[in-house]
Amino acid sequence: MSGDGIAFAITTDADPPLNSSGRFLGLMQEHPEERTQRIVFLEFDSFQNGEVGFNDPSASHIGINKGNMSSVMLRDTSDPSDPLYLYANYTITAWLSYNSSENVIRVWATNNSASSERPANPILVLQKINLTQYFENHNHTDVYAVITAASGNNSQNTILRNWNLTIEIQSERTRDLDLRRLYLLLLLLPVLFVALAAYRMRGAKQRKLIGKRIAVLEVASKPVHRYKYFELKRATQSFRSDFIIGRGGFSIVYKGLLPDGNLVAIKRMRDGFADADLIAKEVQIISKIEHRNLLRLEGWCFEAGETLLVFKYMPNGSLDSYLHGEKRKSGYVLRSKTRIQIIRDVAAALEYLHHCLEECVLHRDVKAANVLLTEDMEAKLGDFGLARLGPHNEIFTTLPMGTPGYVAPEVHTGQVTEKTDVYSFGVLVIEIACGERPLDPYSSTYSRLVDRVWLYHSKGSIMGVLDPSLMQEMTTQSDAATDTKGVDEELKKWKCVLHLGLTCCQASPSARPDMRKVLKALEDFEIMEAPRSWTLYPGENFSSAGRMSSDASSSTISQYFSVLSYKEDRS
Repeated sequence: MSGDGIAFAITTDADPPLNSSGRFLGLMQEHPEERTQRIVFLEFDSFQNGEVGFNDPSASHIGINKGNMSSVMLRDTSDPSDPLYLYANYTITAWLSYNSSENVIRVWATNNSASSERPANPILVLQKINLTQYFENHNHTDVYAVITAASGNNSQNTILRNWNLTIEIQSERTRDLDLRRLYLLLLLLPVLFVALAAYRMRGAKQRKLIGKRIAVLEVASKPVHRYKYFELKRATQSFRSDFIIGRGGFSIVYKGLLPDGNLVAIKRMRDGFADADLIAKEVQIISKIEHRNLLRLEGWCFEAGETLLVFKYMPNGSLDSYLHGEKRKSGYVLRSKTRIQIIRDVAAALEYLHHCLEECVLHRDVKAANVLLTEDMEAKLGDFGLARLGPHNEIFTTLPMGTPGYVAPEVHTGQVTEKTDVYSFGVLVIEIACGERPLDPYSSTYSRLVDRVWLYHSKGSIMGVLDPSLMQEMTTQSDAATDTKGVDEELKKWKCVLHLGLTCCQASPSARPDMRKVLKALEDFEIMEAPRSWTLYPGENFSSAGRMSSDASSSTISQYFSVLSYKEDRS
Protein backbone atom coordinates (compact mmCIF):
# COMPACT_ATOMS: atom_id res chain seq x y z
CA MET A 1 0.00 0.00 0.00
CA SER A 2 1.49 3.33 -1.00
CA GLY A 3 -1.50 5.54 -1.82
CA ASP A 4 -2.92 8.42 0.19
CA GLY A 5 -5.41 6.76 2.54
CA ILE A 6 -9.05 6.65 3.59
CA ALA A 7 -11.16 9.09 5.62
CA PHE A 8 -14.56 9.37 7.32
CA ALA A 9 -15.91 12.92 7.21
CA ILE A 10 -18.81 15.14 8.24
CA THR A 11 -18.96 17.92 5.65
CA THR A 12 -21.23 20.55 4.12
CA ASP A 13 -20.19 19.41 0.61
CA ALA A 14 -22.71 17.13 -1.11
CA ASP A 15 -20.18 16.25 -3.83
CA PRO A 16 -16.38 15.96 -3.96
CA PRO A 17 -14.87 19.42 -4.60
CA LEU A 18 -12.96 20.08 -7.81
CA ASN A 19 -9.18 19.56 -7.69
CA SER A 20 -9.45 17.45 -4.53
CA SER A 21 -7.85 14.21 -5.72
CA GLY A 22 -4.75 12.51 -4.37
CA ARG A 23 -3.43 13.87 -1.09
CA PHE A 24 -6.64 15.91 -0.54
CA LEU A 25 -8.64 12.65 -0.33
CA GLY A 26 -11.59 14.07 -2.29
CA LEU A 27 -12.47 16.28 0.69
CA MET A 28 -11.20 19.77 -0.07
CA GLN A 29 -9.66 21.89 -2.81
CA GLU A 30 -5.94 22.12 -3.35
CA HIS A 31 -5.85 25.90 -2.81
CA PRO A 32 -7.02 27.11 0.64
CA GLU A 33 -8.59 30.27 -0.76
CA GLU A 34 -11.08 28.11 -2.73
CA ARG A 35 -12.36 26.27 0.35
CA THR A 36 -15.76 27.33 1.65
CA GLN A 37 -16.97 24.10 3.24
CA ARG A 38 -17.11 23.18 6.91
CA ILE A 39 -15.57 19.77 7.49
CA VAL A 40 -14.30 17.48 10.24
CA PHE A 41 -12.78 14.11 9.38
CA LEU A 42 -10.87 11.11 10.68
CA GLU A 43 -8.07 10.04 8.33
CA PHE A 44 -6.07 6.84 8.01
CA ASP A 45 -3.15 8.37 6.12
CA SER A 46 -0.67 6.12 4.29
CA PHE A 47 1.45 8.80 2.60
CA GLN A 48 3.73 11.42 4.14
CA ASN A 49 3.14 14.81 2.53
CA GLY A 50 5.78 17.45 3.08
CA GLU A 51 3.92 20.34 1.49
CA VAL A 52 2.72 23.44 3.33
CA GLY A 53 -0.64 22.74 4.96
CA PHE A 54 0.22 19.20 6.05
CA ASN A 55 1.79 18.04 9.31
CA ASP A 56 2.19 14.36 8.44
CA PRO A 57 4.67 12.71 10.84
CA SER A 58 5.02 9.58 8.71
CA ALA A 59 3.50 7.47 5.93
CA SER A 60 1.38 5.60 8.48
CA HIS A 61 -0.69 7.68 10.89
CA ILE A 62 -4.26 8.26 12.08
CA GLY A 63 -5.50 11.81 12.66
CA ILE A 64 -8.48 14.03 13.41
CA ASN A 65 -8.72 17.06 11.09
CA LYS A 66 -10.91 20.16 11.25
CA GLY A 67 -11.19 22.51 8.30
CA ASN A 68 -7.85 21.65 6.68
CA MET A 69 -5.40 18.84 5.90
CA SER A 70 -3.31 19.38 9.04
CA SER A 71 -4.40 17.08 11.89
CA VAL A 72 -5.29 18.75 15.18
CA MET A 73 -4.59 15.43 16.90
CA LEU A 74 -2.91 12.31 15.54
CA ARG A 75 -1.26 9.00 16.34
CA ASP A 76 1.90 7.92 14.53
CA THR A 77 1.63 4.21 13.62
CA SER A 78 4.78 3.97 11.48
CA ASP A 79 6.46 1.31 13.64
CA PRO A 80 5.90 -2.01 11.78
CA SER A 81 5.23 -3.67 15.14
CA ASP A 82 2.33 -1.27 15.81
CA PRO A 83 -0.99 -3.16 15.60
CA LEU A 84 -2.36 -0.25 13.52
CA TYR A 85 0.58 -0.11 11.06
CA LEU A 86 -1.14 0.78 7.78
CA TYR A 87 1.33 -1.07 5.54
CA ALA A 88 0.37 -4.45 7.05
CA ASN A 89 -2.51 -6.45 5.61
CA TYR A 90 -4.72 -5.84 8.63
CA THR A 91 -8.48 -5.51 8.63
CA ILE A 92 -8.90 -2.50 10.91
CA THR A 93 -12.14 -1.81 12.76
CA ALA A 94 -12.61 1.76 14.00
CA TRP A 95 -15.18 3.55 16.18
CA LEU A 96 -15.63 7.33 16.03
CA SER A 97 -17.79 9.04 18.66
CA TYR A 98 -18.77 12.67 19.26
CA ASN A 99 -20.59 13.71 22.43
CA SER A 100 -22.20 17.14 21.99
CA SER A 101 -22.80 17.59 25.72
CA GLU A 102 -19.09 17.10 26.45
CA ASN A 103 -17.72 18.51 23.16
CA VAL A 104 -15.35 15.53 22.89
CA ILE A 105 -14.35 13.34 19.92
CA ARG A 106 -13.08 9.85 20.74
CA VAL A 107 -11.57 7.29 18.36
CA TRP A 108 -11.01 3.59 19.00
CA ALA A 109 -9.34 1.16 16.58
CA THR A 110 -8.20 -2.46 16.52
CA ASN A 111 -6.90 -4.99 14.00
CA ASN A 112 -8.78 -7.80 15.74
CA SER A 113 -11.72 -8.22 13.37
CA ALA A 114 -12.63 -11.50 15.05
CA SER A 115 -14.12 -9.46 17.89
CA SER A 116 -16.94 -6.92 17.57
CA GLU A 117 -16.19 -5.41 20.97
CA ARG A 118 -14.83 -1.89 21.10
CA PRO A 119 -11.43 -1.64 22.86
CA ALA A 120 -11.47 -0.23 26.38
CA ASN A 121 -9.14 2.68 25.65
CA PRO A 122 -9.44 5.15 22.74
CA ILE A 123 -6.41 5.88 20.57
CA LEU A 124 -7.39 9.55 20.13
CA VAL A 125 -9.32 11.95 22.39
CA LEU A 126 -9.95 15.51 21.18
CA GLN A 127 -11.57 17.79 23.76
CA LYS A 128 -13.18 21.25 23.61
CA ILE A 129 -14.49 20.89 20.07
CA ASN A 130 -18.03 22.24 19.63
CA LEU A 131 -19.21 20.79 16.32
CA THR A 132 -22.77 22.06 16.80
CA GLN A 133 -21.53 25.64 16.87
CA TYR A 134 -18.99 24.97 14.10
CA PHE A 135 -21.60 23.72 11.61
CA GLU A 136 -24.44 26.07 12.67
CA ASN A 137 -22.29 29.13 11.92
CA HIS A 138 -22.44 28.39 8.21
CA ASN A 139 -24.76 29.26 5.34
CA HIS A 140 -25.51 25.61 4.53
CA THR A 141 -28.31 23.87 6.42
CA ASP A 142 -27.33 20.30 5.47
CA VAL A 143 -24.33 18.22 6.47
CA TYR A 144 -23.27 14.90 4.96
CA ALA A 145 -21.49 11.84 6.34
CA VAL A 146 -19.06 10.51 3.73
CA ILE A 147 -16.30 7.95 3.38
CA THR A 148 -13.63 8.59 0.77
CA ALA A 149 -10.29 7.09 -0.27
CA ALA A 150 -7.56 8.09 -2.71
CA SER A 151 -4.36 6.63 -4.11
CA GLY A 152 -3.25 9.32 -6.57
CA ASN A 153 -1.01 7.71 -9.20
CA ASN A 154 0.19 5.13 -6.74
CA SER A 155 -0.75 1.58 -5.80
CA GLN A 156 -3.22 1.06 -2.97
CA ASN A 157 -6.10 -1.36 -2.52
CA THR A 158 -8.51 -0.02 0.12
CA ILE A 159 -11.47 -2.23 1.00
CA LEU A 160 -14.40 -0.93 3.06
CA ARG A 161 -16.06 -4.04 4.47
CA ASN A 162 -18.83 -2.39 6.48
CA TRP A 163 -19.83 0.86 8.14
CA ASN A 164 -22.60 2.16 10.34
CA LEU A 165 -23.77 5.64 11.39
CA THR A 166 -25.78 6.05 14.59
CA ILE A 167 -27.24 9.41 15.70
CA GLU A 168 -28.81 9.85 19.12
CA ILE A 169 -31.01 12.98 19.24
CA GLN A 170 -31.58 14.74 22.55
CA SER A 171 -34.86 16.72 22.39
CA GLU A 172 -37.59 18.04 24.67
CA ARG A 173 -40.23 17.67 21.96
CA THR A 174 -41.07 14.19 23.15
CA ARG A 175 -44.74 14.21 22.13
CA ASP A 176 -44.09 15.11 18.49
CA LEU A 177 -41.17 12.72 18.46
CA ASP A 178 -43.27 9.86 19.85
CA LEU A 179 -45.94 10.44 17.18
CA ARG A 180 -43.29 10.41 14.46
CA ARG A 181 -41.91 7.19 15.87
CA LEU A 182 -45.40 5.66 15.86
CA TYR A 183 -45.99 6.63 12.22
CA LEU A 184 -42.55 5.29 11.32
CA LEU A 185 -43.23 2.02 13.13
CA LEU A 186 -46.53 1.54 11.28
CA LEU A 187 -44.76 2.14 7.98
CA LEU A 188 -41.93 -0.25 8.82
CA LEU A 189 -44.00 -3.19 10.12
CA PRO A 190 -44.78 -4.63 6.64
CA VAL A 191 -41.15 -4.17 5.63
CA LEU A 192 -39.95 -5.91 8.81
CA PHE A 193 -42.32 -8.81 8.20
CA VAL A 194 -40.99 -9.33 4.68
CA ALA A 195 -37.41 -8.94 5.92
CA LEU A 196 -37.99 -11.53 8.67
CA ALA A 197 -39.41 -14.02 6.19
CA ALA A 198 -36.46 -13.45 3.86
CA TYR A 199 -34.06 -13.80 6.80
CA ARG A 200 -35.56 -17.16 7.78
CA MET A 201 -35.31 -18.45 4.21
CA ARG A 202 -31.75 -17.22 3.97
CA GLY A 203 -30.97 -18.80 7.35
CA ALA A 204 -32.22 -22.18 6.14
CA LYS A 205 -30.10 -21.86 3.00
CA GLN A 206 -27.12 -20.80 5.09
CA ARG A 207 -27.45 -23.83 7.39
CA LYS A 208 -27.66 -26.10 4.35
CA LEU A 209 -24.59 -24.41 2.84
CA ILE A 210 -22.65 -24.75 6.10
CA GLY A 211 -23.49 -28.45 6.19
CA LYS A 212 -22.14 -28.88 2.67
CA ARG A 213 -18.97 -26.96 3.56
CA ILE A 214 -18.36 -29.13 6.61
CA ALA A 215 -18.78 -32.21 4.40
CA VAL A 216 -16.23 -30.77 1.96
CA LEU A 217 -13.81 -30.12 4.82
CA GLU A 218 -14.24 -33.65 6.17
CA VAL A 219 -13.45 -35.15 2.78
CA ALA A 220 -10.51 -32.79 2.19
CA SER A 221 -8.97 -33.36 5.62
CA LYS A 222 -9.29 -37.14 6.13
CA PRO A 223 -5.60 -37.53 7.09
CA VAL A 224 -5.86 -34.98 9.92
CA HIS A 225 -7.78 -34.82 13.18
CA ARG A 226 -11.03 -32.90 13.62
CA TYR A 227 -11.05 -31.04 16.95
CA LYS A 228 -14.01 -29.92 18.99
CA TYR A 229 -14.27 -26.18 19.52
CA PHE A 230 -14.17 -26.49 23.31
CA GLU A 231 -10.85 -28.40 23.06
CA LEU A 232 -9.13 -25.55 21.24
CA LYS A 233 -10.79 -22.91 23.40
CA ARG A 234 -9.46 -24.69 26.48
CA ALA A 235 -6.00 -25.08 24.90
CA THR A 236 -5.74 -21.29 24.50
CA GLN A 237 -7.54 -20.44 27.77
CA SER A 238 -10.44 -18.89 25.86
CA PHE A 239 -8.15 -17.34 23.24
CA ARG A 240 -6.36 -15.08 25.68
CA SER A 241 -4.53 -12.17 24.10
CA ASP A 242 -1.21 -13.13 25.71
CA PHE A 243 -1.39 -16.46 23.83
CA ILE A 244 -1.22 -14.66 20.47
CA ILE A 245 1.98 -15.51 18.56
CA GLY A 246 1.13 -14.07 15.15
CA ARG A 247 -1.32 -12.02 13.10
CA GLY A 248 -2.17 -11.99 9.42
CA GLY A 249 -4.59 -10.32 7.06
CA PHE A 250 -7.14 -13.13 7.52
CA SER A 251 -6.25 -14.75 10.83
CA ILE A 252 -4.80 -14.60 14.33
CA VAL A 253 -2.48 -17.40 15.50
CA TYR A 254 -2.50 -18.60 19.11
CA LYS A 255 -0.18 -20.88 21.04
CA GLY A 256 -2.15 -23.77 22.54
CA LEU A 257 -1.46 -26.59 24.99
CA LEU A 258 -3.40 -29.81 24.37
CA PRO A 259 -4.32 -32.25 27.19
CA ASP A 260 -1.61 -34.69 26.02
CA GLY A 261 1.03 -32.00 26.64
CA ASN A 262 1.69 -31.18 22.98
CA LEU A 263 2.13 -27.55 22.00
CA VAL A 264 0.28 -26.46 18.87
CA ALA A 265 -0.28 -23.30 16.84
CA ILE A 266 -3.99 -22.58 16.36
CA LYS A 267 -4.93 -20.38 13.41
CA ARG A 268 -8.24 -18.63 14.11
CA MET A 269 -9.83 -17.15 10.99
CA ARG A 270 -11.06 -13.58 11.41
CA ASP A 271 -14.31 -13.99 9.48
CA GLY A 272 -15.45 -17.36 10.79
CA PHE A 273 -17.96 -19.07 8.51
CA ALA A 274 -17.47 -16.43 5.80
CA ASP A 275 -14.08 -17.99 5.06
CA ALA A 276 -15.38 -21.55 4.70
CA ASP A 277 -14.63 -21.80 0.97
CA LEU A 278 -11.16 -20.36 1.51
CA ILE A 279 -10.46 -22.78 4.35
CA ALA A 280 -11.79 -25.77 2.42
CA LYS A 281 -9.35 -24.89 -0.35
CA GLU A 282 -6.48 -24.46 2.11
CA VAL A 283 -7.22 -27.77 3.82
CA GLN A 284 -7.51 -29.49 0.46
CA ILE A 285 -4.07 -28.22 -0.53
CA ILE A 286 -2.27 -28.82 2.76
CA SER A 287 -3.65 -32.33 3.24
CA LYS A 288 -2.09 -33.41 -0.07
CA ILE A 289 1.46 -32.25 0.59
CA GLU A 290 4.24 -33.97 2.48
CA HIS A 291 7.61 -32.21 2.55
CA ARG A 292 10.02 -31.53 5.38
CA ASN A 293 10.12 -27.81 4.56
CA LEU A 294 6.35 -27.30 4.43
CA LEU A 295 4.30 -26.75 7.58
CA ARG A 296 2.02 -29.74 8.13
CA LEU A 297 -1.64 -29.42 9.10
CA GLU A 298 -2.36 -31.36 12.32
CA GLY A 299 -6.10 -30.72 12.66
CA TRP A 300 -9.09 -28.45 12.09
CA CYS A 301 -12.35 -27.22 13.60
CA PHE A 302 -15.44 -25.75 11.96
CA GLU A 303 -17.92 -25.10 14.74
CA ALA A 304 -19.72 -22.41 16.77
CA GLY A 305 -19.28 -19.84 14.02
CA GLU A 306 -15.51 -20.38 14.11
CA THR A 307 -12.98 -21.76 11.65
CA LEU A 308 -9.71 -22.95 13.20
CA LEU A 309 -6.69 -24.79 11.80
CA VAL A 310 -4.15 -26.58 14.01
CA PHE A 311 -0.45 -26.83 13.17
CA LYS A 312 2.65 -28.07 14.92
CA TYR A 313 4.08 -25.36 17.13
CA MET A 314 7.34 -23.85 15.88
CA PRO A 315 9.35 -22.82 18.98
CA ASN A 316 11.56 -20.32 17.18
CA GLY A 317 8.70 -18.42 15.59
CA SER A 318 8.98 -16.72 12.22
CA LEU A 319 11.95 -15.58 10.17
CA ASP A 320 10.52 -12.05 10.27
CA SER A 321 11.14 -11.92 14.02
CA TYR A 322 14.83 -12.70 13.50
CA LEU A 323 15.27 -10.18 10.68
CA HIS A 324 13.22 -7.26 12.01
CA GLY A 325 11.25 -8.16 15.13
CA GLU A 326 11.78 -9.04 18.77
CA LYS A 327 14.66 -11.48 18.19
CA ARG A 328 16.66 -8.91 16.21
CA LYS A 329 15.86 -6.11 18.65
CA SER A 330 17.05 -8.27 21.55
CA GLY A 331 20.47 -8.60 19.89
CA TYR A 332 20.14 -12.04 18.28
CA VAL A 333 21.76 -12.10 14.83
CA LEU A 334 21.28 -14.89 12.29
CA ARG A 335 24.62 -16.31 11.24
CA SER A 336 25.63 -16.56 7.59
CA LYS A 337 25.39 -20.37 7.44
CA THR A 338 21.91 -20.34 9.00
CA ARG A 339 20.60 -17.72 6.56
CA ILE A 340 21.82 -19.61 3.52
CA GLN A 341 20.28 -22.85 4.78
CA ILE A 342 16.95 -21.07 5.34
CA ILE A 343 17.05 -19.81 1.74
CA ARG A 344 17.72 -23.36 0.52
CA ASP A 345 14.88 -24.76 2.65
CA VAL A 346 12.33 -22.30 1.23
CA ALA A 347 13.59 -22.95 -2.31
CA ALA A 348 13.15 -26.70 -1.77
CA ALA A 349 9.60 -26.16 -0.51
CA LEU A 350 8.62 -24.07 -3.54
CA GLU A 351 10.31 -26.48 -5.96
CA TYR A 352 8.17 -29.27 -4.47
CA LEU A 353 4.95 -27.23 -4.75
CA HIS A 354 5.63 -26.18 -8.34
CA HIS A 355 7.11 -29.34 -9.85
CA CYS A 356 6.62 -32.45 -7.69
CA LEU A 357 2.83 -32.69 -7.36
CA GLU A 358 0.19 -33.82 -9.82
CA GLU A 359 -1.05 -30.24 -9.97
CA CYS A 360 1.11 -27.14 -9.57
CA VAL A 361 0.46 -25.35 -6.27
CA LEU A 362 0.97 -21.58 -6.19
CA HIS A 363 1.66 -20.28 -2.70
CA ARG A 364 1.08 -16.59 -3.56
CA ASP A 365 2.20 -15.19 -0.19
CA VAL A 366 5.87 -16.08 0.20
CA LYS A 367 7.33 -13.74 2.84
CA ALA A 368 9.48 -13.78 5.97
CA ALA A 369 6.45 -13.89 8.29
CA ASN A 370 5.32 -17.16 6.65
CA VAL A 371 8.67 -18.89 7.12
CA LEU A 372 8.58 -20.74 10.47
CA LEU A 373 11.68 -22.06 12.24
CA THR A 374 12.09 -25.32 14.17
CA GLU A 375 14.30 -25.85 17.24
CA ASP A 376 17.18 -26.62 14.86
CA MET A 377 16.45 -23.49 12.77
CA GLU A 378 15.13 -25.56 9.88
CA ALA A 379 12.73 -23.49 7.78
CA LYS A 380 9.16 -24.54 7.06
CA LEU A 381 6.97 -22.56 4.66
CA GLY A 382 3.43 -22.12 5.94
CA ASP A 383 0.15 -20.20 5.50
CA PHE A 384 -1.48 -21.49 2.35
CA GLY A 385 -4.45 -19.15 2.70
CA LEU A 386 -3.83 -17.57 -0.71
CA ALA A 387 -2.64 -20.71 -2.50
CA ARG A 388 -4.38 -22.34 -5.43
CA LEU A 389 -4.13 -25.55 -7.44
CA GLY A 390 -3.81 -25.70 -11.21
CA PRO A 391 -2.07 -27.27 -14.20
CA HIS A 392 1.63 -26.60 -14.63
CA ASN A 393 2.65 -23.53 -16.66
CA GLU A 394 -0.91 -22.19 -16.78
CA ILE A 395 -1.75 -18.51 -16.32
CA PHE A 396 -4.44 -17.85 -13.73
CA THR A 397 -6.69 -14.81 -13.74
CA THR A 398 -7.39 -13.68 -10.20
CA LEU A 399 -7.81 -10.68 -7.93
CA PRO A 400 -4.58 -8.98 -6.77
CA MET A 401 -3.59 -10.47 -3.41
CA GLY A 402 -0.42 -10.87 -1.40
CA THR A 403 1.78 -8.71 0.78
CA PRO A 404 3.08 -5.27 -0.34
CA GLY A 405 6.75 -5.42 -1.24
CA TYR A 406 6.64 -9.11 -2.17
CA VAL A 407 4.00 -8.90 -4.92
CA ALA A 408 5.12 -9.38 -8.53
CA PRO A 409 4.14 -6.68 -11.07
CA GLU A 410 1.86 -8.96 -13.09
CA VAL A 411 -0.33 -9.64 -10.04
CA HIS A 412 -1.75 -6.12 -10.38
CA THR A 413 -3.12 -7.12 -13.79
CA GLY A 414 -4.78 -10.20 -12.28
CA GLN A 415 -2.53 -12.83 -13.90
CA VAL A 416 -0.29 -15.18 -11.92
CA THR A 417 1.85 -18.26 -12.60
CA GLU A 418 4.48 -20.11 -10.59
CA LYS A 419 6.85 -17.29 -11.66
CA THR A 420 4.86 -15.04 -9.32
CA ASP A 421 6.13 -17.15 -6.40
CA VAL A 422 9.63 -16.96 -7.89
CA TYR A 423 9.45 -13.16 -7.71
CA SER A 424 8.37 -13.23 -4.05
CA PHE A 425 11.15 -15.71 -3.31
CA GLY A 426 13.66 -13.34 -4.91
CA VAL A 427 12.45 -10.51 -2.67
CA LEU A 428 12.78 -12.81 0.37
CA VAL A 429 16.31 -13.81 -0.64
CA ILE A 430 17.41 -10.17 -0.88
CA GLU A 431 15.66 -9.36 2.40
CA ILE A 432 17.60 -12.15 4.17
CA ALA A 433 20.88 -10.99 2.64
CA CYS A 434 20.40 -7.30 3.45
CA GLY A 435 18.51 -7.55 6.74
CA GLU A 436 16.12 -4.82 5.56
CA ARG A 437 12.38 -4.83 4.90
CA PRO A 438 11.29 -5.22 1.25
CA LEU A 439 9.39 -1.93 1.27
CA ASP A 440 10.56 1.26 2.96
CA PRO A 441 8.14 4.18 2.47
CA TYR A 442 10.62 6.53 4.16
CA SER A 443 13.55 5.87 1.83
CA SER A 444 14.95 9.02 0.23
CA THR A 445 15.84 7.11 -2.97
CA TYR A 446 13.84 3.97 -3.77
CA SER A 447 11.07 2.45 -1.67
CA ARG A 448 11.67 -1.10 -2.94
CA LEU A 449 14.72 -2.87 -1.54
CA VAL A 450 15.25 -4.75 -4.82
CA ASP A 451 15.64 -1.42 -6.66
CA ARG A 452 18.32 -0.23 -4.24
CA VAL A 453 20.19 -3.54 -4.59
CA TRP A 454 20.10 -3.34 -8.38
CA LEU A 455 21.47 0.20 -8.20
CA TYR A 456 24.46 -1.06 -6.19
CA HIS A 457 24.88 -3.87 -8.72
CA SER A 458 24.87 -1.41 -11.64
CA LYS A 459 27.72 0.50 -9.96
CA GLY A 460 29.77 -2.67 -9.44
CA SER A 461 29.38 -2.68 -5.66
CA ILE A 462 26.61 -5.20 -4.99
CA MET A 463 28.36 -6.60 -1.91
CA GLY A 464 27.88 -3.22 -0.26
CA VAL A 465 24.22 -4.06 0.40
CA LEU A 466 24.95 -7.05 2.64
CA ASP A 467 23.65 -6.92 6.21
CA PRO A 468 26.46 -5.25 8.23
CA SER A 469 26.18 -8.04 10.81
CA LEU A 470 27.12 -10.58 8.12
CA MET A 471 30.14 -8.53 7.10
CA GLN A 472 31.15 -8.23 10.75
CA GLU A 473 30.85 -12.00 11.22
CA MET A 474 33.04 -12.70 8.18
CA THR A 475 35.56 -10.01 9.18
CA THR A 476 35.85 -11.57 12.64
CA GLN A 477 36.43 -14.99 11.06
CA SER A 478 39.09 -13.48 8.80
CA ASP A 479 40.91 -11.89 11.75
CA ALA A 480 40.86 -15.16 13.69
CA ALA A 481 42.02 -17.34 10.79
CA THR A 482 45.41 -17.51 9.12
CA ASP A 483 43.81 -18.50 5.82
CA THR A 484 41.11 -16.26 4.33
CA LYS A 485 39.97 -18.89 1.83
CA GLY A 486 36.87 -19.71 3.91
CA VAL A 487 35.86 -16.05 4.04
CA ASP A 488 36.28 -15.67 0.28
CA GLU A 489 34.07 -18.71 -0.28
CA GLU A 490 31.42 -17.25 2.02
CA LEU A 491 31.46 -13.93 0.14
CA LYS A 492 31.12 -15.83 -3.14
CA LYS A 493 28.03 -17.59 -1.76
CA TRP A 494 26.42 -14.27 -0.90
CA LYS A 495 27.26 -12.83 -4.30
CA CYS A 496 25.49 -15.85 -5.78
CA VAL A 497 22.50 -15.22 -3.50
CA LEU A 498 22.23 -11.52 -4.42
CA HIS A 499 22.53 -12.17 -8.17
CA LEU A 500 19.95 -14.93 -7.85
CA GLY A 501 17.59 -12.62 -5.97
CA LEU A 502 17.78 -9.96 -8.68
CA THR A 503 17.30 -12.55 -11.42
CA CYS A 504 14.14 -13.81 -9.70
CA CYS A 505 12.79 -10.24 -9.37
CA GLN A 506 12.86 -9.27 -13.03
CA ALA A 507 9.75 -7.50 -14.28
CA SER A 508 9.02 -10.04 -17.00
CA PRO A 509 7.87 -13.44 -15.65
CA SER A 510 9.47 -15.23 -18.61
CA ALA A 511 12.88 -13.81 -17.67
CA ARG A 512 12.78 -15.37 -14.20
CA PRO A 513 14.19 -18.86 -13.62
CA ASP A 514 11.92 -21.65 -12.38
CA MET A 515 12.41 -23.05 -8.89
CA ARG A 516 14.32 -26.12 -10.14
CA LYS A 517 16.97 -23.87 -11.66
CA VAL A 518 16.95 -21.74 -8.51
CA LEU A 519 17.49 -24.76 -6.25
CA LYS A 520 20.32 -26.07 -8.44
CA ALA A 521 22.01 -22.65 -8.43
CA LEU A 522 21.89 -22.66 -4.63
CA GLU A 523 23.28 -26.19 -4.43
CA ASP A 524 26.19 -25.37 -6.75
CA PHE A 525 26.47 -21.69 -5.72
CA GLU A 526 26.37 -20.76 -9.37
CA ILE A 527 26.61 -16.99 -9.89
CA MET A 528 23.87 -16.14 -12.37
CA GLU A 529 24.22 -13.09 -14.56
CA ALA A 530 22.18 -10.37 -12.89
CA PRO A 531 19.77 -8.29 -15.03
CA ARG A 532 21.45 -5.65 -17.17
CA SER A 533 18.36 -3.42 -17.16
CA TRP A 534 15.73 -2.70 -14.56
CA THR A 535 12.16 -1.38 -14.63
CA LEU A 536 10.72 0.99 -12.05
CA TYR A 537 6.98 0.98 -11.49
CA PRO A 538 4.76 3.93 -10.49
CA GLY A 539 3.64 3.93 -6.92
CA GLU A 540 6.41 1.63 -5.76
CA ASN A 541 9.52 3.71 -6.38
CA PHE A 542 10.93 7.15 -5.81
CA SER A 543 13.24 9.23 -7.96
CA SER A 544 16.39 10.76 -6.47
CA ALA A 545 14.43 13.98 -6.08
CA GLY A 546 11.75 12.28 -4.00
CA ARG A 547 8.47 10.50 -4.45
CA MET A 548 6.25 11.06 -7.47
CA SER A 549 3.52 13.58 -6.73
CA SER A 550 0.26 11.87 -5.87
CA ASP A 551 -1.68 14.03 -8.30
CA ALA A 552 0.76 14.38 -11.18
CA SER A 553 -0.56 14.22 -14.72
CA SER A 554 -1.43 10.70 -15.83
CA SER A 555 -2.12 11.20 -19.53
CA THR A 556 -0.12 8.12 -20.51
CA ILE A 557 0.98 5.40 -18.15
CA SER A 558 4.22 4.97 -20.12
CA GLN A 559 5.37 8.34 -18.79
CA TYR A 560 5.84 6.78 -15.37
CA PHE A 561 7.85 3.71 -16.34
CA SER A 562 11.57 4.24 -16.00
CA VAL A 563 13.99 1.66 -17.39
CA LEU A 564 17.52 1.82 -16.00
CA SER A 565 20.40 0.06 -17.72
CA TYR A 566 24.18 -0.02 -17.83
CA LYS A 567 26.79 -1.25 -20.28
CA GLU A 568 29.27 -3.20 -18.16
CA ASP A 569 28.67 -5.86 -15.56
CA ARG A 570 31.44 -4.90 -13.15
CA SER A 571 30.08 -6.61 -10.04
